Amino acid sequence: MTEKTLVLMPGLDSTGRLFAPVIPLLEQHFRLVVVTYPNLNSFNDYINCARSQLPAEPGYSLLAESFSGPVALALMAQQGDQIGPSVLSATFSRSPLQALTRMAAIIPSQLFSIGTLNEYCLDVSASSSGDDTDTKPLAVDVTEQLDGSQLKHRIEVHSRIDITAMLPDIQTPLLYLRATRDRVVSEAHAEMLQNNLPSLQRIDIDAPHLLLQTRPRECCDHIFQHLGVN
Repeated sequence: MTEKTLVLMPGLDSTGRLFAPVIPLLEQHFRLVVVTYPNLNSFNDYINCARSQLPAEPGYSLLAESFSGPVALALMAQQGDQIGPSVLSATFSRSPLQALTRMAAIIPSQLFSIGTLNEYCLDVSASSSGDDTDTKPLAVDVTEQLDGSQLKHRIEVHSRIDITAMLPDIQTPLLYLRATRDRVVSEAHAEMLQNNLPSLQRIDIDAPHLLLQTRPRECCDHIFQHLGVN
């Protein structure tokens, strides 16, 4: 039996390093491809960059978290016949970052390298003692490697995203993992996806924005069931 391919699409850090807690679980069942992004100038650049890293053979699935969600959804709208059942985690179709972008216009780039602001972007501080893993060391290590001007630029690019009009055309069977303690992506953003994606199944999980990182086993159990692996 041919091994299924699962494409992991990262959030604002753009490195894929934050997938570390789920990769050991996922690689038992899938051939993994991890998308990475350089610093790009437009949302279309992100779509094209991700497209260039997709497998040549159709039938692969996507696992897109946070700011890669709209990229994945745009790809489904454009080439849905090549993409199999897929998973969205803590994501949106319309950017939740408009307020932060207004702040970015007056905040010096170097401040975007400070841990507190990076923690806000990743919602690290919403973790609790009941979470499976402590994501803070990993998240802080990843964000400390981000250049402040690059992070500021990514926020500005992502703040203009709104692909809601594309959603009704997407037929890909979707699982949406919603973090109930998410302080980046609101319930309204989740409902927007629910109301406009006829093929979407939603599951709520008690976790912060870094859902895959704090609840890796629970998330993977739902992913395995949705993608038809044991």
